[in-house]
Amino acid sequence: MAERTNRFRVLTVDHDESMRMLYRDILCYESEEPSALEALFGDDARLPSREEIDEDAIRPVFEVVQAMDAESGYMAMEHSIARGEPFSIALVDIHLSDLGEALLGLELAESLRSLDPNVEIVLLSARHSVPLKEFNKRVQPPEKLLFVQKPFRSPELKQIALSLGSKWDAENRLRDLNETLASKVEARTSELNAANRRLRLDIAKRAAVLRELQASEKRYRLLFERNITGNFAADPDGGILDCNATFAEMFDFLSPKDALGANIFDLWERAGGGEPLRDLLSVPGRMSNQEVVFTRGVLRRHLLVSCDTVAGVEGDPVELRGYLFDISEPKRLEEQLRQSQKMEALGTLAGGIAHDFNNILGVILGYAEIIESSAEPDSGLERRIREISRAGRRARDLVTQILNFSRQGPQERHSMTLTPLIKEALKLLRSSVPSNVEIITRFETDRDQVMADPTQMHQILLNLCGNASQAMQVTGGAVTLTLADVRPDDPVLPPGDLGKAERFVRMTVADTGPGIAPDVAERVFDPFFTTKKQGEGTGMGLAMVHGIVKRHDGYVELENHPGSGAAFHVFLPRSSETARPDADIPADLVFREGRILFVDDEKPLTDIGREMLESFGFQVVARTSSIEALEAFKFRSDDFDLIITDQSMPNMTGMEFAREVLKIRADIPIILCTGFSDAVSYDRLRDIGIGDFIMKPILKHDLMASISRLLSGE
Repeated sequence: MAERTNRFRVLTVDHDESMRMLYRDILCYESEEPSALEALFGDDARLPSREEIDEDAIRPVFEVVQAMDAESGYMAMEHSIARGEPFSIALVDIHLSDLGEALLGLELAESLRSLDPNVEIVLLSARHSVPLKEFNKRVQPPEKLLFVQKPFRSPELKQIALSLGSKWDAENRLRDLNETLASKVEARTSELNAANRRLRLDIAKRAAVLRELQASEKRYRLLFERNITGNFAADPDGGILDCNATFAEMFDFLSPKDALGANIFDLWERAGGGEPLRDLLSVPGRMSNQEVVFTRGVLRRHLLVSCDTVAGVEGDPVELRGYLFDISEPKRLEEQLRQSQKMEALGTLAGGIAHDFNNILGVILGYAEIIESSAEPDSGLERRIREISRAGRRARDLVTQILNFSRQGPQERHSMTLTPLIKEALKLLRSSVPSNVEIITRFETDRDQVMADPTQMHQILLNLCGNASQAMQVTGGAVTLTLADVRPDDPVLPPGDLGKAERFVRMTVADTGPGIAPDVAERVFDPFFTTKKQGEGTGMGLAMVHGIVKRHDGYVELENHPGSGAAFHVFLPRSSETARPDADIPADLVFREGRILFVDDEKPLTDIGREMLESFGFQVVARTSSIEALEAFKFRSDDFDLIITDQSMPNMTGMEFAREVLKIRADIPIILCTGFSDAVSYDRLRDIGIGDFIMKPILKHDLMASISRLLSGE
């Protein structure tokens, strides 16, 4: 704390030098006591008393610093503050000018106050036109501002300086005292706050432990009473102490209260649990996920049972706890899945066997026809060969049935128009779409005839429109369903290997929602992939759409715009508008010349094909490899008049082989042989450039009919 002082620094600012000297004389030299010289030489000289000496020691002393203008006064104030020796009082002439017009002293007083808010300011003036109210307004605060009219009496100025100095000193000491007191209060407050914090922390810890204990108890009770598993607690002898509703229902009790007191070992035995529960629990360790089948007459319930024994302080069992989880429904679904997988495997096996069997029949029927053509009419050989051919054809029909069986899912396609089906599907969908989502339809084609399964088309629409509306159920928006022709200049087109764009009709479902995140968009067609909450989606919707479209020889593509929406484009091939041409085979078909490239990966079939074709006068080049056949064609492409190729071959399929051949020579006639009619369609083959196709096993009549269609007119 600052000590009391009797030394005060005073700043005097006046343009009149005589006034500055007067300020100094009044404050520093003038005194009501006799001068020291009078005390020494006066007749009544006496020594000062002790009280007078002490009083003189504490009498205030003034140090006066003079300045003649505002600039020097301001600099003096800055210098004093920088040295840590602030002025107690500032005596400032208001005008600082003989003219008496400018108020430079008043402006200086404002500046001094801004430098030191604690300095006591005295404004002096012999004349002024500014009211005192204006002084108080400009030089704040008023309690640290005085006005003295010139001329003044010396004792008045001396008394003013003494009062202001004492006031300045008292305020400084009070300020220091307040700061000291504030620091002490702050320190004590800090200690008290620290103690309060420790107390609050201790209370919070106790409250947290209590809440955790209550939450644990609540959680245990919730888990115990939750109807996910059948839970029970029993005494060591099996008496039920507590159970939940699921456990009571499993053992035909109306409520958990009715089950209290019953014996779990007896209940287990009456439910037909197989091995006694006592025997299962006698094995050391906890019984975990033991699969048990409860039998009630013809009903069977599959359960997963977990039980453990709670031991007391001395190790003796004090309680038995058990959890029974009903897995009957998952078991049923597992059995259905197993049966479905079995049928799928059987279908795949049947398809593979049928394909190989077709090739075997091709050899049998091919040679039978060759032998039949050279046998004597009405001879025993002709009759026997005819029976072999008849049996081979029956076997071929049987293979066709096997191939139909090997197709996955029912095939109920028929020619239909999409517009009525879309309108019907949207009527069903409207009730499930949020009211803030608008449905817009655009029908921009009158050629919407497709070969499709109506039920599966319904599934496509409901899945795509349902997903689009769900994406906007919060923000609202519009779902636009468009049915249009496909043009070659459209921004989204089906792959070229599916055929020309014009033979497709496009069904687009677009929304104005938030779009799909890029990492999600890459997986939207993956089975079981979903971004919906658990229980709201299976992740099979778009995968099913993709599978249906693919089985219809179509194509589906996502057009994604994150932040502004998404669109799914479904391309479906139109129903065939061009019938497969029929050609009558002349009774005596004789070709003058012709060179044919025959390709099949089965050598016996190439041998039969060679014999059939050579018997009609053709030159035949046979290959069992599509790669070798392509090299042979590249070497002498102009020498061949026609190509016959199998579809299912290693390295390169018949269609792929045909595309490569047509790149070399676009006008070469090509016949495709296949054992499965769904693998090809006439429209698709025509778009690729293949002239015709025949079904295996290859019969001479079918082969000659196809050749006649392609080479007629040559």
